[in-house]
Amino acid sequence: MNKYLGDYIPVKTEIPNKFEDHNDFNHIGVELFKEIAIPIRIISSIKRANPETGAFVEYDKEIAVIIGSFVRYGKLTSSLLEQFTQARTENALIFFRCLAETFVNLKYFLKYTDDHTIKHFIKHSLQTEKEMLEIIKKNTSDKNRISPIEARMTKSINRAFDDTDFNFDELNNSTKWNKKVKGRISDILSPEAYSFIYGAGSHAIHGNWQDLFSFHLEKGENGYFPKPEWTTPQIQILTTATLLSCDLLKEYCKTFFSGDEEREELFRIIDDISKRCEILTELHEKHLSEK
Repeated sequence: MNKYLGDYIPVKTEIPNKFEDHNDFNHIGVELFKEIAIPIRIISSIKRANPETGAFVEYDKEIAVIIGSFVRYGKLTSSLLEQFTQARTENALIFFRCLAETFVNLKYFLKYTDDHTIKHFIKHSLQTEKEMLEIIKKNTSDKNRISPIEARMTKSINRAFDDTDFNFDELNNSTKWNKKVKGRISDILSPEAYSFIYGAGSHAIHGNWQDLFSFHLEKGENGYFPKPEWTTPQIQILTTATLLSCDLLKEYCKTFFSGDEEREELFRIIDDISKRCEILTELHEKHLSEK
């Protein structure tokens, strides 16, 4: 039993030499993705315990942002897998884009685990709350009393500020975090990665023309028809997610787990999943080129 995975016994998915059709690739891709998604869910639930008292130790804000993001990543793997197996490309791409953004955030946090980085991240997340509070204050400035919903929202927003130790006046209308997403991706991956794992996924998030044309409209002779049917996903969504997840889990474990044989055993498992995923990707590309 590995102390990081508990009683979970990894099931190795063998990559066949021959695939008959698209569904065969998708089946293997799903099983391979589960191999890395399950350890991520298990490890994301690990709590730190005081060796003397056994009580769980709380994380400070800098580490809590990383821990919380990793928990979010694990939940997103489940959502992505569910939509993929339901043969709903449109929804799978939405969750993939969320997964990719969380991956980018986590990789950046793991590289720059400091108060400065976390501060900008948290301040950016409060921009919407600041805007809502400003609207409420403006709408209630000439009233004798505010409505119950306005009072409730004001209380909730103020609590959000209290939880982050930021004052309302500390927030500007823009933050460095929001403006530097391309720079963060270039820093942790490469400049080209923005388009391939982040930018392209924005089609699904924003529902732009590329998304409508690809999945929600059917081209006719002189125009377009609605296309309500779901689209069967391509395996590239899962193979990319698998490789990102392998990279992230290994980096996360390097940061939070001290080096020992059981950690090295976990790394061997991760590397083997990544290697088989690369083989599956090559076989799929060959299959497409022969069609």
